[in-house]
Amino acid sequence: MEGKMNSLSKRITKKLMIRHKMMLAIYMVLVPVVIAGAIFLYGRTYRTTMEENISLYQRFTQTICDDIVYLQQDVQDVATYFAVNTDIHKVLTTPAIELKRDPLFWSKQTPVTFLQDMLAIKSQIKTVILYPENGAQPFYISRDASVHNKNLKEIRKLPVYQAAHDAKGDVVWLREPAGTGGLYLNNKSDKVVACRALYDLSKRRRLGFLAVGMEASRYTDICESMLSVPNEGIVVLDSKGVEISRTGRIDEEVLEFVRKGEFLRVDHWNGYYIFNSRSEETGIQVCYMSPEKNWRERVRQTLAMPVLLGISLLVLTGPLSVMVSGGLTKPIAALCKSMEKFKEGDFNQAIEAETEDEIGILSRTFNQMVNDLRDLIEKNYVMALREKESELNALQAQINPHFLYNVLDSLYWQAVGSGNEELGEDVLALSKLFRLLLSHGQSEVNVATELELITSYLQIQKMRFSKRLDYEIDVEEDLLKCRIGKLTLQPFVENAIVHGLEIRGEGGLVKVTGRKKGNTLVFEILDNGVGMEQEEADRILLAEEGIRYSNARIGHYAIRNIKERLYLKYGESYSLNIYSRPHEGTRVRLEIPEEL
Repeated sequence: MEGKMNSLSKRITKKLMIRHKMMLAIYMVLVPVVIAGAIFLYGRTYRTTMEENISLYQRFTQTICDDIVYLQQDVQDVATYFAVNTDIHKVLTTPAIELKRDPLFWSKQTPVTFLQDMLAIKSQIKTVILYPENGAQPFYISRDASVHNKNLKEIRKLPVYQAAHDAKGDVVWLREPAGTGGLYLNNKSDKVVACRALYDLSKRRRLGFLAVGMEASRYTDICESMLSVPNEGIVVLDSKGVEISRTGRIDEEVLEFVRKGEFLRVDHWNGYYIFNSRSEETGIQVCYMSPEKNWRERVRQTLAMPVLLGISLLVLTGPLSVMVSGGLTKPIAALCKSMEKFKEGDFNQAIEAETEDEIGILSRTFNQMVNDLRDLIEKNYVMALREKESELNALQAQINPHFLYNVLDSLYWQAVGSGNEELGEDVLALSKLFRLLLSHGQSEVNVATELELITSYLQIQKMRFSKRLDYEIDVEEDLLKCRIGKLTLQPFVENAIVHGLEIRGEGGLVKVTGRKKGNTLVFEILDNGVGMEQEEADRILLAEEGIRYSNARIGHYAIRNIKERLYLKYGESYSLNIYSRPHEGTRVRLEIPEEL
């Protein structure tokens, strides 16, 4: 096999022109590179697309859960009001015989007007039913003409009544469809009902059963607003796995799997990607079902670009290789033609050498050879070889650091001499900043020197902010003699101002702290600037080379540079974390081993 390959290679080498050999070589080199690049881009794009889609659907699911919890919280507020109001408790503990003497006891003895005002604000709440256990007539408010079931004996037979009793004062959620049956004799619209058993203060005696009905369409509206594709589905379950609301296309097998399976934020089963979010406050679970074929289509659309790029590169390589090979072989063809004429006796041949490569050298050599032979034949041989040398020296202007310090010191004394001490202090701070930045080429300084650098920088920035910038430096004295890499802390202080406070336009506070924890030095840089989402801060630290976040508070390359220096010096013995919240500020925490 190897012999056949060598024979084929010799035949190709022997018969092909140089131009064709060059084109073949270009393709032999480029095709594997393009294929490898396409495979790499394919894999990377696939991972990135999947990660971005997973993150997007997780946010969809969490947003739905948060919005539903917000609605349910309004209902729970009403239920809590009924549970703690003393006037309502008094009615529930009064014998029914006494209450029957006054048919209007609910409006006279309880804050019904306040309840009606409260419900007017919470427009999604449509009905409120309170069944007293003392035999008194139920309290009922309806805002959609629904008619409630007044028979407490029938209500006690409902599963939700027993579930509320077992919950011991916690809210139990129920979906009541429009029509008759259950809590309503005539329910005008689908409702999600919060049911709760009311007890006395000791929770030993049950006083009543409360049912607060909310429009189920509000759940549907929230889910539909977040539904990405029509063939996807969203279902809302209570803490027991009972369905409260559904939107879109729901696969019943997947729904049953969600009910029985262990709670996972992201799952994949039976051709579906499943995203879950659960509220610790109300116990509801939101499940977003997305068919796997949707994801494959998104991946195909995303991967089309790398594939088209690879094909386009291969197609464009043809004309490009023709141009390159033509440019290289054209002088060779001209040289061959001149040599043929020279062989026939034409000693006036000369080739114009336009390049400085080997072909140009060969052309000039041929021209020289022709001239030498012609001169020898004409008995007019002249041996004159002159060398011309021309060198272009780049002038480099160097500024002596001491000259810069002396100029700044002179400016300082002139400012002090003229009575402008504040300007003099700013010039002196700038002089210190330059001196500390150069540090005679030192790569490591003690903590005191790094803090002096930060102080000079902050003083200059305070001048820029017209005194609206405040800063604090609180570092334990034991840390001042410890060694640290130069410009380890200052870049974080600079980014806190440039990306955290400067954007606000109203100044703020930067605080630098340092303390010992065993044999570890712990530094923190805090600001009260614009802040960012914690997920974004985490991505900044974990970003791979080549990724830049335009809204990142600290540029990726600055972070990468600091992390590389810390890793080269301390290995795995250091820790760097960023904590942030929008509109609250950012905290950078750095832990490094102690070095004296």
